[in-house]
Amino acid sequence: MRAFFYNYIRNRFFNKLLLLYSVIILLTVSALIFIIVTNITGLLKEQAITYNKQVLQLVGDYFHEQNRNLKNRMTSLYTFNDPDKKDSVYEAFADISHGAAPGEITGNLREKAAYVNRYMMDTVLSSDTNILDMVMMNRTFDYEMSATRYSAGTKLSDYVEHVRQALTDRTPADINARKTYILPAFDGSRGSDPLTVYAVYDYIRFPNDPSGFSGYMLLTYDTESFRRAYEPYRKYLIGTQLVLTTEGEVVYDSSGKYYKQPFPYWDLVQESSDSRIVDGRESIVNVNKDDEFGFVTVGIIPLGEVNQGISYITRMVLIAASICLLVTIVLTVLSTRHFSRRLKDVLYRIKEIRKGNLTAIPVKEHHDEVGIISRNLNQMSEQLDDYIKREFVLELRRKDSELKQKTAELYALQSQINPHFLYNTLEAIRMKALKSGDTEVGQMIKILAKLFRSSIKEEMIVTVREEMNYCQSLLELYYIRFQGRLEIEFDVEDGILDFGVFRHMLQPIIENSIAHGIDLGKTRNLITVRGRRAGDSIVISVTDNGEGIDEARLASIAEQLRQPLVYGSGSIGLLNVEARIKLIFGDECGIHIMSEKGRGTEVQVTVLARSKEALRDYVQGFDRG
Repeated sequence: MRAFFYNYIRNRFFNKLLLLYSVIILLTVSALIFIIVTNITGLLKEQAITYNKQVLQLVGDYFHEQNRNLKNRMTSLYTFNDPDKKDSVYEAFADISHGAAPGEITGNLREKAAYVNRYMMDTVLSSDTNILDMVMMNRTFDYEMSATRYSAGTKLSDYVEHVRQALTDRTPADINARKTYILPAFDGSRGSDPLTVYAVYDYIRFPNDPSGFSGYMLLTYDTESFRRAYEPYRKYLIGTQLVLTTEGEVVYDSSGKYYKQPFPYWDLVQESSDSRIVDGRESIVNVNKDDEFGFVTVGIIPLGEVNQGISYITRMVLIAASICLLVTIVLTVLSTRHFSRRLKDVLYRIKEIRKGNLTAIPVKEHHDEVGIISRNLNQMSEQLDDYIKREFVLELRRKDSELKQKTAELYALQSQINPHFLYNTLEAIRMKALKSGDTEVGQMIKILAKLFRSSIKEEMIVTVREEMNYCQSLLELYYIRFQGRLEIEFDVEDGILDFGVFRHMLQPIIENSIAHGIDLGKTRNLITVRGRRAGDSIVISVTDNGEGIDEARLASIAEQLRQPLVYGSGSIGLLNVEARIKLIFGDECGIHIMSEKGRGTEVQVTVLARSKEALRDYVQGFDRG
């Protein structure tokens, strides 16, 4: 045994893995079975109780509505009037029951009888399709009228005698003690058709003395109508559903075994405990009481029936789990043997590498960890060679990039020679003008020199504050040039002044506004520069009150802005600014022109809200990339 353990378990990785997996699977499946069975047990019990309560609610609502309908029909006895009759149904029935000899209804009484019969058929029976019969009797039972949903030849005499006796025995001292009254289930068979019925009834009271009565109004129902009320739930139900009077008499019994007798467990129903012994079986008993009409709905769920369903499901779970466990272990053994063979190939490859053989050995294509190890071992020597070559090429590219950068710097230094010369010359001219007393020319030369000084700066990225100062100097120069016929307004939020933009971004836009939006023949020319924060962006606009741009020209400019700029083609102005914005800030940023003929033009520039340092690092990263 010890030798077997050392040879096949301790010294075999995959065998140990197989044993571990088998134990884990067994424990997992056992825990899963326990959890499933426990949850199913609770779920089935809870489901049985829930469905039982829902059915009791449906049955209770259904019976409650029957009692309410009887009460409504009783009220209509005194209020219902046929358009052709002056009497109420109550008055007509009273006249018939007092004025007719048994079996003899003639003349005016016949018309009243027809009137009452129409009321019974068209008003009462039509109010509820579940009503079987309606019976009206006088107090002495020597006259009655009835309407039935059965064929015209059907006689009610088979059970009317039972009803008369029951009504006589049940007459209370105070007929107003309840809203309605209930006759428990009795035999209502019609000829050869067996039928169990129940009835709800009330007393036909004197209008002037509600404590006295002249007769009875009774509605009968088939007990099966209760079953139809909860038909959608029948397949989910367990146990028995009952409707009882407050005295324990059975109105409805889904099992049929408690009819024609007081419910033998009425005392248990009135207890507060949920679990009770009914018919010798421990059962869950749900009870709903209707205090308005005086009845009780009862649901009895034997725990044995619930446990039968649980036992069946438990057996199915155990069988399914056992099959799954067996299949899992078999598949684990087969897969372990397969991976063991593949791992032997990897070990052989490692031995070859130790010998110095870096030549790749063909392996089957797999994408798991063993496959990755095999491919990595085969590619190790080639990757080393590729790495050396790749580093060499990258070094060449870095050298080439540095060379291009130096060339660009030399070109920039060369291009600054003329601006420096012009700046020094302008300063000499300004001093000459000041000595000659021409302060306006001196101011213009000072502003122009300031603009040239900004032009020769090496920085590509400036703050919004610096760009606004440059624009203000540029517009001051135009203000002097136009001899005060140009108004300038700046409305820039302080919160955006420290964000970065590229240098001279607004110059072409301002120059376009001056060139196309200024009319020296007008009394007022206004250039407005605004700046605001919009989420993660900055929106800077330049607005003039010139003649504006017609729709065709505006569409043409918009189309040009959408086209890519060909660098080195000599393109300037708005197209150049648009290209630089998209290069630095991305395609979601750019220029948007809004104009209406005769109402001026607004050019909006949208850029991302980035600090000057972050934007400068990003731009400088172009060369390193």
